Amino acid sequence: MGSKKPSMNSKKLFMSKKRKGAAFACFLFFGFISYFVITRDTLVFDTVIREYIYSHRNDGLTVFFTTVTYLGNWNTISLICGLFLLIPRVRSSFGLPLSAAALLASLIQKALKVSFHRARPDLALHLINQGGYSFPSGHSFSVLIFYGMMIFLCRRNLKNKTAANLITILLSCLILLIGISRIYLGVHYPTDVLGGWSMGLCVLLVFLSGLDFLGNRKRYL
Repeated sequence: MGSKKPSMNSKKLFMSKKRKGAAFACFLFFGFISYFVITRDTLVFDTVIREYIYSHRNDGLTVFFTTVTYLGNWNTISLICGLFLLIPRVRSSFGLPLSAAALLASLIQKALKVSFHRARPDLALHLINQGGYSFPSGHSFSVLIFYGMMIFLCRRNLKNKTAANLITILLSCLILLIGISRIYLGVHYPTDVLGGWSMGLCVLLVFLSGLDFLGNRKRYL
């Protein structure tokens, strides 16, 4: 007799308890911030953080943060996805999941911005041209999902764990710096960035669980 395939019921079909807990905590934090954004009770917090960051503005930092913020632009993310998709060796392991994550992030962040329609900080504070609504920060939201997905894929697929750890550190710093750059350049409030990070991590955890779920289904079919 042939061996029986393992039952899918014996496996975790979607999210582990840790992921569920982390995703729920991120969602609650986003809801907490959203409440104060809607009721306009974020003025003191946003003002204190912004004034501290603005006080450190100088030509060198402006060039640095302008360069950093462009690493979170849709053009840059699309270019990275395109490069991974063009290389057959990494198309399925990196290109497709990264492209799916980028597309999902773009759709959700646009819907969220329209829902909250928070105006950006005063135009006189902008160091770059930026239109659209402010909350949550689309850059912070999208890069946490996109570069967070890249971290996950590197740690899962790279055999060289030292390289995977180095990439994890570099991309984590990039996610942090892109968020700070949005405040420094005057196009977002600190609460916009916190909202983008928290909801971005929530969506990323759900998306990763979806990938694992689909992988498990293929394994047991």
